[in-house]
Amino acid sequence: MSAALVSLIIAFLGIVGTLASGLLTQRLAGKAKAAELAHSERQRIDERRYEAERAAVEATRTCYVTLITASLDYHSELNNFWYALRADGATEDLRSRLDDARREQRARHSEAQMQVPDDVIVTADEASRRLNRVYGVLKRLDGGMPPRREGESLEQAHDQIVETWNLLADMRRIMRRSIGVSPHHAVPEES
Repeated sequence: MSAALVSLIIAFLGIVGTLASGLLTQRLAGKAKAAELAHSERQRIDERRYEAERAAVEATRTCYVTLITASLDYHSELNNFWYALRADGATEDLRSRLDDARREQRARHSEAQMQVPDDVIVTADEASRRLNRVYGVLKRLDGGMPPRREGESLEQAHDQIVETWNLLADMRRIMRRSIGVSPHHAVPEES
């Protein structure tokens, strides 16, 4: 082989190497860019999922707060009304406050039925039933109506109010556990 041909082959290989190097660099840069875009997309998806989960937990927490607040208010109004009946001092204002508290609790309970987990709604349903049962007894006693069932006396209504307080404490504990709040906090005493 002549020196000219060797030089030509070396020059050709140099040109091909230079072109191949550019293409290879461009291809590697494209793959790196695609990997970076895929990583960014995964991060955006993870961030959206995290935000959706956080929003769901916050919505559930808000639902819990409104439900337990309404239930405790209803319970307090039942207790206040019980004391008024015992003292023969039930007033229209107390009756109205009790009815308002009942309506508010029912509204918050209805909202919760579509939003909270089953273990919470089972306890919330039971608490609502018991609150409403006491409400019915107290309203019948207030109206001078005879009891519909055995055990519908003022004394037994108070026992049911106390039992319902314990059920509301259980409901609050289950709610706290469902949103990841430590269950080891003391339950306040009944006032």
